[in-house]
Amino acid sequence: MPQNSLRGSPSPGRSDSNTTPQLPGSAGIFFLASLFILFSISGCSSLSRTTNGEGSSFALSALVPDWVSDLWTFSSQSRDSRYDMGYEPDYIHWFDHFVFIRGSRGQVLRIKRMSDAPPMMLAEDRGAEKIYKVFKKDQDFFRKNGFSVLKGGPFLWIDPGLKARKRSRKFQDWMYGYKDNEMLERILKHLARENPSLAQLVRIGTSVQDRPIYALRISRNYNPVKKSLMFNSGHHGMEALSIDYSLDVACLLLNEICYPHSEFMNAELREYILNEFTVWIIPMVNPDGLHRFWTQSGYMGRKNANGVDLNRNYPFYWESWNNLASSGSASSYKYRGPKAASEPETQAMMDLARKHRFLMSFSFHTYATRVLFPYTADGASNPYPDPARFFASSIARHGISYRTTRQYEAARKLYSVDGTDQDWLYHELGTMALIVEGSMSTPSWENALKSIMGMRPISLAALKQLREGPRLELQITDLAGNPVPDARLSLHSRTMYQRESWPRADRYGQIHVFLVPDEVLYAEIEAPGYRSRAFRMQCNTVCTQRFQLTPTR
Repeated sequence: MPQNSLRGSPSPGRSDSNTTPQLPGSAGIFFLASLFILFSISGCSSLSRTTNGEGSSFALSALVPDWVSDLWTFSSQSRDSRYDMGYEPDYIHWFDHFVFIRGSRGQVLRIKRMSDAPPMMLAEDRGAEKIYKVFKKDQDFFRKNGFSVLKGGPFLWIDPGLKARKRSRKFQDWMYGYKDNEMLERILKHLARENPSLAQLVRIGTSVQDRPIYALRISRNYNPVKKSLMFNSGHHGMEALSIDYSLDVACLLLNEICYPHSEFMNAELREYILNEFTVWIIPMVNPDGLHRFWTQSGYMGRKNANGVDLNRNYPFYWESWNNLASSGSASSYKYRGPKAASEPETQAMMDLARKHRFLMSFSFHTYATRVLFPYTADGASNPYPDPARFFASSIARHGISYRTTRQYEAARKLYSVDGTDQDWLYHELGTMALIVEGSMSTPSWENALKSIMGMRPISLAALKQLREGPRLELQITDLAGNPVPDARLSLHSRTMYQRESWPRADRYGQIHVFLVPDEVLYAEIEAPGYRSRAFRMQCNTVCTQRFQLTPTR
């Protein structure tokens, strides 16, 4: 709702029970929301807008919330300076830079005698036949000299150093490079073993081909009552770099130096997160896809072993009206599966989310350099006011892509897509669920390290935002102090379009609500067998409030 209609509202953290909100009509809300959406789509960084050819204009600063104006101002002021920090790496995807060639021993010897021959890097020795990795720009030279240019090959041909890293007993050697399932399991076990008071390795599910899906659960004095957070990667198995975005969060929380030139997390923030939350790190949702990526083709592994794109398999807007968003064809790279939540990997993630009701979720991907906030599906309308837009915009500006051509931004979507994990988490559970796209795909490991370090400020900014708010933490009990798990919060001052079933209490009677700055919340707590209770609250930090409900009889 318009912020200027809330003047004279109560001070932060104060609640006034059983008050009747005076709200603008639905037509007014629709008009202001339409102006806001129209302006957002335009991509204009100014807060004024020309309305006709004669130069007349209207000022939007009086119509949009202050936090929106602040974010646009920050973007226009800081974008140029952040470009100065960038450079353009040699390549973003390995397949933009390398190809594979195959030749006999005689062909190889003849090439090596040439003084002007391009470089060749051995990928696999098959005795009489050898496979080499060469620069893509040189492929015509080798083709003219009798070599076969292959259409693809396993990522192990790109990164043969994985075999040497596996032979090492040093944790830092394991971390210095891309990871397959075996290496990832070794790393997770090491982190759990070295931090027994904080970390536990948990198998949350099993893939189609019976590979384990692991989570590293991190918390001090673990208690299921604690609020839970999730950082996951690898819905698309070929996005191997995303694994390290999740691992970096684990290393920060455990005070492990996992990457060169790493720094320790701010001690105060770390203690807050460890004490207040349980953090679930799931570095590889699609282990079968990762296996195929390493052993069969570096072009493959996006889908699971059933050929399903897991991030089009979640129930919300599955098989929507938009045929561009997903496909019913098993041959398509965006195959959504035979039915919603058909895949064991999807089911494992949904079961975990329903059990722990994540307050926030990061789903790491590569390489669009964006922080995507729900709803991503076309046709799904976001709540108004929209805390997800505010949260994503607040943290995206901290990211560093280290590329001159693309910087981090918040966005609702990259292209048409449905059935994503973030949309389902947001719709069913109210999770602040974000798809966070890194700045590169599978570049050299030196450039991958830059991408990991550039992602870190976004993860830290999100954790800091959790500490600073604005958000509400409500505890709903009966008169005896027992939790009321069936309580639901009706947000009268917020317009919801998708029949969301949140905010509602978990089994411990806790309700969590993300807010936008200066939002005044008019709400009503309802639970079967209890009298409803209305209240008004404004909060610009993290505000805690306890409500006791009176039985109806």
